[in-house]
Amino acid sequence: MATTPSYETWNDIEVEEEFLRPRALANDDELDITPMIDIVFLLLIFFLVSSKMNPEQAVDLPKARHGNVVAGKESAIIVMRRGTGDQAEVMRADGSPFSLDLEQQNAEIAEYVAQSFDQGKKHVIIRADGAVRHGEIGRVSEAIAESLEEGEKINIAVMEQH
Repeated sequence: MATTPSYETWNDIEVEEEFLRPRALANDDELDITPMIDIVFLLLIFFLVSSKMNPEQAVDLPKARHGNVVAGKESAIIVMRRGTGDQAEVMRADGSPFSLDLEQQNAEIAEYVAQSFDQGKKHVIIRADGAVRHGEIGRVSEAIAESLEEGEKINIAVMEQH
């Protein structure tokens, strides 16, 4: 009959085996990316803090690849400048202003564009200062659209401020 070791002997064997047996390496199939994310964010913060932003630096913008050149001589030109309050100053190409009353101004713009097309003009250009609100340009565009036939376009140019 086989004898089983006593409890004390059994414990000694287990303890000895535990110290002598090499530990198995953890089998991780996944890579822990937390430290890599930390380093990426630290680099991002470093470059944001250490870079200098110069808003006055000139930037060479690429030329437009699509679109046509619109000659000013062949166009009815409407000039818009930032006025007082919310309303922009709207003028003809010769500098004469349109009415300050919005309804009358819209009618005058539509009439001006219609007369220009009768005189042989082919295009409409809105030349606006950069400070003119988008809503004002939209309002003038709607007034111009009343005089245009379907398919004709309105060209918008932003004047540089010096």
